[in-house]
Amino acid sequence: MTQIRCSGTRLGFAVAVVSAVVVALSACGTSKPTLAGIWQPDDGSGTKTINEDGSCSGMYYDSGKPLDIGGVATCTLGDKASDGAYSLVVRQPPNEATYLIKFDDDDTAVLMSGSGSPIVTLSRM
Repeated sequence: MTQIRCSGTRLGFAVAVVSAVVVALSACGTSKPTLAGIWQPDDGSGTKTINEDGSCSGMYYDSGKPLDIGGVATCTLGDKASDGAYSLVVRQPPNEATYLIKFDDDDTAVLMSGSGSPIVTLSRM
């Protein structure tokens, strides 16, 4: 029977390197896409603006139609669901709605109702 001996320091270093590589690889592709930018909708409504601080305009939809009652609106991108869509909460007090948004790529996204019905496709300008 062959006995394997490892130096504690070398083994510890190897474990640390492997752990760092695993963590780095697992982080690939897990970052949220950015919503910030100006988006052109395919429904003919006006452009949608989403700022880095979460303030936004034109993103509140009611029964599939854009609705803007004036005042400050915020857009908050939530966690990614198993189907690849993210939750998106749009608040324009007193209105608030939770949508799903699925990114086809960095500059194309489909906004959907909470049940997953498509509302509008957005293209970053």
